[in-house]
Amino acid sequence: MQTLAQSLYLMGVGDSYVDYQGQLQQFDQALRVKVLEAMGVDVDNLDALAALNYQLDAAPWQQLCDDIMVISEPSPRLVIRLSEAQFQRQQSASLHLEVNATHANWCISQGQVTGDYVIDGCRYLALSYELGQGWLAPGFYAARVRVAEHSAELELWWAPQHVYQGAYGQQAAVKSVGLSCGLYTLVSEHGVGMGDFADLKALLREATALSIDYVLLNPLHLLDCNDASRHSPYSPSSRMLIHPLYIAVQDSPECDAAILAQLNEAKRHYSNVASAPWLDYEQVYALKLPLLHALFERFCTTASAERKAEFAQFKEQHRVALDTLDEPDDEQACYWQWQAWLQRQECQNIAQEAGMELGLINDLAVGVSDGGGEFNRYRALFTPHACIGAPPDDFAPQGQNWGMPALLPQAMKRHRFAYAKALFSANMQGAGALRIDHVMALMRIWWCVDEQGCYVYYPFDELLALIKILSHQHQCVVIGEDLGVVPEQVRQALAQAQIFSNTVYYFCYQHSAFSAPQHLDGQTLLMISNHDLPPFAQWWQGDDLNQALQLALISAEQKQSLYEQRQNHQSALIERLTQQGQSVSLHSTSADVYRALCRALAQGSSKLLTLQLDDLDGQHAPVNIPGTHREYPNWRRQLSQSAVAILKQQQQFICELTRSRHGTCND
Repeated sequence: MQTLAQSLYLMGVGDSYVDYQGQLQQFDQALRVKVLEAMGVDVDNLDALAALNYQLDAAPWQQLCDDIMVISEPSPRLVIRLSEAQFQRQQSASLHLEVNATHANWCISQGQVTGDYVIDGCRYLALSYELGQGWLAPGFYAARVRVAEHSAELELWWAPQHVYQGAYGQQAAVKSVGLSCGLYTLVSEHGVGMGDFADLKALLREATALSIDYVLLNPLHLLDCNDASRHSPYSPSSRMLIHPLYIAVQDSPECDAAILAQLNEAKRHYSNVASAPWLDYEQVYALKLPLLHALFERFCTTASAERKAEFAQFKEQHRVALDTLDEPDDEQACYWQWQAWLQRQECQNIAQEAGMELGLINDLAVGVSDGGGEFNRYRALFTPHACIGAPPDDFAPQGQNWGMPALLPQAMKRHRFAYAKALFSANMQGAGALRIDHVMALMRIWWCVDEQGCYVYYPFDELLALIKILSHQHQCVVIGEDLGVVPEQVRQALAQAQIFSNTVYYFCYQHSAFSAPQHLDGQTLLMISNHDLPPFAQWWQGDDLNQALQLALISAEQKQSLYEQRQNHQSALIERLTQQGQSVSLHSTSADVYRALCRALAQGSSKLLTLQLDDLDGQHAPVNIPGTHREYPNWRRQLSQSAVAILKQQQQFICELTRSRHGTCND
């Protein structure tokens, strides 16, 4: 049993956790063994388990250094391993580090012993050697370490102390107002049914006129173009690619008069068959894919040699991401990615040229659907025997199974994190910031096996270092969605790395009171609600509880209890707003309470205050209800009017907020 216990520990299978109520929960041993089996481990073969344990625990001590070495600011140190006998015998020998044309040398005796391990009576030492701050720029380097006749090649990661901060460094006083929305929720002015990059450009231009500093989007990831029912942006086919439905047909250089006429006819047809505000994905696919095909056909027949060379260059530069297409050699699919990538970049250029601090904030989903191009490309890194999800909490007391395959921690390490590098790099491009959904997954994530759940741990230090490096290389601010059951270790590490947390004010309720805005953490992207929660108007009126009862998500008794709890929350909110100098009461309209809350939060300490377009539009219907599938039309509810019209209607109110945040409004 000791051998099995060691395997469970070394493979990262959790044994307990503290739940959302602060109670320690122990995982059943039989469940933990099932999780180990889901990792491909033969739990009945003790010899194989012992060999696995040796490989993971003891064998690294017999290597001069790891295949990947993370060297972190502000106290960068090189770490090697030698047997105690070698260390004593080679006191006068030199340790040599070579990275490209950069070199460092030490005498072996200068090493500081930072750890040891005994294997078969032989003691091995971990020795660290100081390097100067800023010796290398943040990055991933091929390196060589040499001690006397021993040498090793490795990948050296030089990690900065913090992620890239831009204008939002820890001592900076910059406070911004931003917007959040799903691009698919926008009412399209010129496209077919759903918002596209042309609508995003119009939104950005209107937003910059109001001194808005960013737009946080739901994931733009590639979805399954062959199945319109799989339209959740958080269950994509590839997170490295963009969904082609977001391409603005009329903005493509290949759009001629004939294609424009087809576009206008498709738009008219959709308007006749659509049932607003519900997006009809089936019709959008049926009407828009032929238009995208027409663009590609015209490119093939009319594009200049120069334009075709630009396409070839794009394919070469983005080959890793394009390999996650269902058919990586599909020229049409590659062309669509080219167009989508260019149009998203145009959106970011518009934002930056107009003076937005961040511009676009991309959103990276926590998982990927099985059977899609990303899963198939990296199939060896996933297990087919477990899905990811979340443990029980207030909003999902039975826990959640998201139906997406789980990544194998050790497989990620064996492949030198190439997948993680490609994934985060692709999502930091074309954006001023990246929001990482369920950021706790960097350290651990809930595995669902046989309708039970257990935490599995991941190489947190390496993944965090990787994100720090890439954020500097792409000059991309990082935001971690840290809602739910979050270990204190994760909170502390993210704060030390200056990764923004993502706070939802609905959850800022403790001890019968809402938090004072001035007491909230400054390094926070603050929202009142989000895409998984009811919009404010629905929350204030308690209609989300009625809806939950209708959908059989709660019982009548639970609804009554939750309604009483909601009344307490509403009273506490009014009390907090009164303390903040706002004149509202329990009899005020939801719109008046919402504006008062925004004014109060704007005076708070959070550097990023985010307004949902749903709330500015006065929406009563949620865009997504977790725990439902066919019971509710998730990811289909659109806004009541164009985003530009919403901002024009709310112009005075938004300018009031932006002036209170940074003293200006461009109106």
